Amino acid sequence: MRLSGHVVAALALSIGVQAAAAQETRLLFTSLSPAGSPNSQFFNSWAQRVNEQSGGALKIDVRDGTALANFGNSYDRVISDVVQIGWVQPAFIAGKFPLSEVTNLPFMTDDDINCSLALWRYYKSPVMAAELQDVVPIWASCLAQSGLHFAKAPRSDTELNGLKMRVAGKVPSQIVERMGGTPVSMTAESIYEALQRGTIDGMVTSWAAFEPYKFQEVAFYHVEIPIGSNPSMFMMSRKKYEQLPPAARKALDDNSGEAIVREAAKHFAAQAARARAAVAQLPNHKIVTPPPAQLAALQQKLNPIVVDWASERPGAAKAVETFRQIYAQVKAGH
Repeated sequence: MRLSGHVVAALALSIGVQAAAAQETRLLFTSLSPAGSPNSQFFNSWAQRVNEQSGGALKIDVRDGTALANFGNSYDRVISDVVQIGWVQPAFIAGKFPLSEVTNLPFMTDDDINCSLALWRYYKSPVMAAELQDVVPIWASCLAQSGLHFAKAPRSDTELNGLKMRVAGKVPSQIVERMGGTPVSMTAESIYEALQRGTIDGMVTSWAAFEPYKFQEVAFYHVEIPIGSNPSMFMMSRKKYEQLPPAARKALDDNSGEAIVREAAKHFAAQAARARAAVAQLPNHKIVTPPPAQLAALQQKLNPIVVDWASERPGAAKAVETFRQIYAQVKAGH
């Protein structure tokens, strides 16, 4: 039986489409952010750019929300291939990335964008090689400088006097304890109700968390002190990354590194700045920065945390030295 020219053309097109689909590599990227939020928009824009540049070799599918993963299990979900690109905060993964927590140390950084660039170079340094042997960072970000945010004004801006403060990770817990407070661990999704009900008195977090979680509705007194910047990493399992076809890996590599680190850092910094500016306009909110002498006294009080951190884990003293050197270089424009 002879086929008409139209039928032959249709069959050829169908085979071509099927072949292209078979060659396309699909990666699920869990945004851990509400649909339509600034984070979701940023992540989807990045994914679309990678997809377009891959020429059909790669399809990054961004999934919003926490249905597939959350900050508590995102590392495990990436390693087990439930999702292929995950957003990880080392503070939520006990013992897996101990040296990543260097940016969480008090008075270690003072600028969000410089912090992110330094963190990325730090991840690429020999200090972090063993810690990252099972994963490939795509980009890294410091999630804006943490401060203290309270449901109502405390008696002191730098003394917590037994107040219950939500924290994420060991270092923020130590900071709260040395300031005289009681650290309470809970997920970000639980903070709003806890502040509203009085289960906690305040939280250690950054301005960047206010837009997605609407904390301005339950936290009204804000103390800006450089007590650490929460590190985060967008990553794949090394095994999955090395299995990528060359064209797909190239598209991903071309949209990784310092360019996207700077872009993401500006996104998170702008998010924090927007939230702060919006809160500053609200009549029932107060934002304070302790005077230099009070900050110097607080830094001296918190410095033992840095000393202990550097002595408690293998390689940590070198990690602090390395990060400080990298951060100084970044601040100097190198």
